[in-house]
Amino acid sequence: MTASWDELADRLKDKSLKVFSDRAVAGPLYEVTRQNDGDAAKAALKTLQGDFTKGFIVFFITFAVLMTVMPDTFFGIAALFILFPVMFFGTFALVAWLRRDTLVTFLTAAKGNFLARASALSAMAERLDLSYVASPGGAPQTLKILSKLNFVSGRLRDLIDTLDENGGLDEAVEAAVASGMLVPDVVVLGGSKEQKARYYRQSALGHAFEDGFEGERNSIRFSAFEWIESVDDAPDKYHLLLVLNAPYRLHGVTQLRSRGTPWSKPVTERELNDVQLVPATFNDHFRLRSTDQVEARTIFNPAVVERILALAHGEPFRAVASGEHLVINFEGQNRFNLLDLQTGAWSDESIRETWSDIADLLTVTDEMAHAFMVRD
Repeated sequence: MTASWDELADRLKDKSLKVFSDRAVAGPLYEVTRQNDGDAAKAALKTLQGDFTKGFIVFFITFAVLMTVMPDTFFGIAALFILFPVMFFGTFALVAWLRRDTLVTFLTAAKGNFLARASALSAMAERLDLSYVASPGGAPQTLKILSKLNFVSGRLRDLIDTLDENGGLDEAVEAAVASGMLVPDVVVLGGSKEQKARYYRQSALGHAFEDGFEGERNSIRFSAFEWIESVDDAPDKYHLLLVLNAPYRLHGVTQLRSRGTPWSKPVTERELNDVQLVPATFNDHFRLRSTDQVEARTIFNPAVVERILALAHGEPFRAVASGEHLVINFEGQNRFNLLDLQTGAWSDESIRETWSDIADLLTVTDEMAHAFMVRD
């Protein structure tokens, strides 16, 4: 159940929160989004989803036929490995070209909604002495690659420029990439260490990043943003990623994960050893390993881990402490979803949910500042 205005005012210690929200958030949203054609955007999205689905079916059938006719020899298998990515991306590039006008219609509507949403969230962040970045790291690498195709409209390139103009949090994005938590759970066979590192980095930067916040709590600088993990044949996964700047450089590398969640990709060549904490019941919920046992027990002491378990609400989580940052990744629902970028839809409830999401983020940050033994 979404928190009431009175509950939110208590959590955020702001008695005039609703008055401010009506004036600085709801008012501008109404003025901007009433000019958008939400029905046209929804129709364009439905058309694109149908056509890309048909394209995938055609690719799947065609490749299945090729697998049956290609000889079971070294050259036949090598040809299949080469043809798979070429046909896969070629099919979707062809659909994008055939539906380029529909694609541009959808993206143009999304741009207007994006700017309205960014303006409203910036006002909410400033109210709490925070900074808001709509597109951490700028436009996704995949979108930049698409923009280089000859048939792509200039309006798509304009959208990319808009995302780059609303970018930022580069240090936090770099720390998140370096943590090894933004890459798929796959094993790269063959290749040098440099080639594997380049693959993992490219995979991480291929994600979409959104809704970045930055500020200081309990004398600790922090950044936070969402990243979206695309999943085949399933809804996208949303992750809230919190990056805390350590007040001192960490000596070791420490990794924490909930049970059933894979480890982050190693960020060190040193051996990571299991760390046992008390009470032993924590082992039913998480695993901890580090190159520095003492430092690991200091950062992720039982009180801190207990708070993380509570704040994760049963969802998977991972954390990496290394160098100058502590990076924590929580899976969950789409947070800060103030306004639907596809349709421009928003409501009093979506505004209250967004305030609640921001309050949750500040709670997480305040709790994790204690991991560094910092007090006001």
